[in-house]
Amino acid sequence: MRLARSGNIGPVTFRKLLERFGSAREAIEVLPEIIRQSANSRKITLASREDTIAEIDQAKACGAKPVIFGDPEYPALLARIEDAPPYFYAIGRTELLSKTSIGIVGARNASANGCGFARKISHELVSAGYVVTSGMARGIDGAAHSAALGITGDHAGGTIAVLGGGVDVIYPREHQELYEQLCQSGLVISEMPPGLKPQARHFPRRNRIISGLSAGTVVIEAGRNSGSLITARFAADQGRDVFAVPGSPTDPRAAGPNSLIRDGAILCDSVDVILDALRQVEKNIHLFEGFHRFNTEGRIPDTDASPTDYGDIIASLERDAQTLPAPKSGQDIENEHKTSKTHSSDPASDDQEKIFDLLSTSPLLVDELIRTSNMSANHVSTILIELELAGRVERHPGNRVSRIAK
Repeated sequence: MRLARSGNIGPVTFRKLLERFGSAREAIEVLPEIIRQSANSRKITLASREDTIAEIDQAKACGAKPVIFGDPEYPALLARIEDAPPYFYAIGRTELLSKTSIGIVGARNASANGCGFARKISHELVSAGYVVTSGMARGIDGAAHSAALGITGDHAGGTIAVLGGGVDVIYPREHQELYEQLCQSGLVISEMPPGLKPQARHFPRRNRIISGLSAGTVVIEAGRNSGSLITARFAADQGRDVFAVPGSPTDPRAAGPNSLIRDGAILCDSVDVILDALRQVEKNIHLFEGFHRFNTEGRIPDTDASPTDYGDIIASLERDAQTLPAPKSGQDIENEHKTSKTHSSDPASDDQEKIFDLLSTSPLLVDELIRTSNMSANHVSTILIELELAGRVERHPGNRVSRIAK
């Protein structure tokens, strides 16, 4: 844990060190020489023993269990990616880590139709015994987790939430109840130290774990610059399937999935497409068994390089620098959200935008809109009239409503 938390030693460098020296203790002993050779590269600073003990104590206090690379519980698929986390914390049902998982990600400002489709495929996947992995964000993530938690039984799968901050830090705050349910009936994990507030730069790191845990990743509604597309890119780079749910070209939230399909992603219009791919993966899952094992003899393996030549490890420092974003100011994600988005002081205007965000160009039952928005029927009806008069929505037969396509 000291080695993994050392400054500028990312997952790639950590893995190189363990493969080269067989144990973290051996690697730490030779670090001074590596630091000397890497004087013109990124500076390594060894984490203190005191800080590491404090982290362990904080994890114990919140009931989080560390799962370390090399442990039997460490997921074989995650271990196979180049920048697998050296260890992560887990709260909940760690047995879910051994089951076949599918990632479901998408827009935070998802439409009600998008959330409904996420709930549907999550429900069917978990009913079939699979695990749904997502990021506990608003929108698609929350819908996928909630539907998965509703499935019980001996043959049911489950759901895993990968957090951007500490495993004990709830974000977004309105997901307090969902977080508690995940800790009780699902699994919450994070590679970050307990207590760490999420920052924007943490989420790409989180996304590689969602895709790394999963045999494939499903993208439902995502803008062109969405973090969900980062997860899809990670999945493709990791050699995993990417599924994309197509949408109307007039809806900006369909731009991401539609572009993925153009680039070769699997068009996903039902859970059967995913199930067929998962069954194929399971036939080959034995190829990943035992992959997450290091040489623990403490010997330098045979190599063409001199035992005192650490060029490969120094090069891995640069690889980590490219994969994981450089630190910036300590502003947490809550404050970033406040400063990057102007909030209206008019609650009525906020409610109107919330209703409009839930709509897409595909007609939606007004009853479903009321249920998803958690607003009263009268309030939703008033908002819809206002939006209709403003030329933003249109009515359809069967008490349905949609955005007007631009």
